[in-house]
Amino acid sequence: MKKFDLILAALLLASVSPAFAQEEQYAELTFEETTHNFGLFDVAHGDQTCWFVFKNTGNKELVITSATASCGCTEPEYPKTAVLPGMKDSIKVTYKGSTRRPGVFRKSIAIMSNAKVNSAYLYITGEMVEKLVEERLAVKPDE
Repeated sequence: MKKFDLILAALLLASVSPAFAQEEQYAELTFEETTHNFGLFDVAHGDQTCWFVFKNTGNKELVITSATASCGCTEPEYPKTAVLPGMKDSIKVTYKGSTRRPGVFRKSIAIMSNAKVNSAYLYITGEMVEKLVEERLAVKPDE
C-alpha cells in the first residue's frame, strides 16, 4: 500500500507541476501620461491634437477594442493592430475647437482593451479664448 501511495503522489505532483511552471499570460496597458493640458489657446488656432504614448508591459499581445470620448468635440484614434509585449504605440486625440465656443474644457476618453485591467481613462483639458492676451496687448489704442 505504501508503494501505491508513493506512485499516486508522484503522478499527482507530475500533473500539477506544469500548471505552476507556466506563467500567466496577459496584456497590460501602461500609459506614460493620462492627462494632457493644451493650456490657453486662441479660437483661431482651431483644432488641438495630442498623443498619449503607451506600452504593453504584459507578456501577451495587447488589443485595444475601443476608444470612446465623452463628447463629440473630442476624437480619439487608436491602433487597430495588436501591440506586442514590450512595444510602444500611441492614441491620437483631437479636440475640435472649431466646433466649440470659447471656455474651459475637460474631456475624458474611455479606452477598452484585452488588458488584465480592461479599461483605462485619458483626459484632455485646456481653455479656448476669443483672442489671446498677448494679441490684445499688441494692439495700440487710437490716439
